[in-house]
Amino acid sequence: MNYRRFGKTEWQVSEIGMGGSWFYGRPEYGLLPPEHGIAIIERAFELGINYFDTAPLYGKGRSEKIVGMALKDETRPYYLATKVGYFPEPFDYTRDTVWRGFEDSLERLNRDSVDLIQIHEAEQAGWDGIFGKGMCLQALHEMKEQGLVKEIGLTGSDLDLMTDALKTGEFVSVITFLKYDMLVQTAKEKLIPTAIENDVAIILASPLHAGLLGSKRDQWLEKRFTGLRPKVERIEALLADQNQPISQLGLRYLLADANVSLLLSGVSSIEELEDSAAASASGPLPQSLVETIERA
Repeated sequence: MNYRRFGKTEWQVSEIGMGGSWFYGRPEYGLLPPEHGIAIIERAFELGINYFDTAPLYGKGRSEKIVGMALKDETRPYYLATKVGYFPEPFDYTRDTVWRGFEDSLERLNRDSVDLIQIHEAEQAGWDGIFGKGMCLQALHEMKEQGLVKEIGLTGSDLDLMTDALKTGEFVSVITFLKYDMLVQTAKEKLIPTAIENDVAIILASPLHAGLLGSKRDQWLEKRFTGLRPKVERIEALLADQNQPISQLGLRYLLADANVSLLLSGVSSIEELEDSAAASASGPLPQSLVETIERA
């Protein structure tokens, strides 16, 4: 496993991080026993992964609870990130509600503090919901002042909103989702230059386009990303002579961007986790291949 600088924090994080949205099972596919998720987290440590991301939204707290079980009494160094803005339903970014949600997260995680607290889906909050008086950021500042969080981050899919938010200097990290991978590079053109300018850690979530470049290819081409079929097929043809699964190639494509701090791999099994870690071991794709992919 290779490690990268996490923006202005100077943390050294594994370039493959573990996302917490799938490892516990999903209601639509069947929930898995806590032991399943605990085993995945243990294997992550063995593979050198030291960054774990979760949220109240994932399984309505189930992800946080299993993460808390897995990390109880853990002595190996790691970074833990969670999010606020999803308690109660629907998204609520007022100060008092954010505080209640965070306190519930700490209880589920079975701990007194976290390394990184993030605003979940910033577009649901909007500018006023983030920066307004009595709103989200006020609560996060209070948490940091009280030593309950070390740093504050931002997540979402509205590139314009997040770009403007990063310019305020309030955030040490930003997560983009479905905006930068082998199929789409919109964040590379807009959000990422601002993140670099402000020394904000860049986290790429769902780096295989929600599994479209992995285990959910056929399902998503039929139901969710039908319009991307031509692009997927062009990329597959282009990489057909590469002696590696497209899932690993997709991660290696993103690892070729030295400005990226880490990729969040939302794995559902140890096998998927090992597949993601293998991409780090293989190293970034050659720049010539990256450029060819982006022209596809």
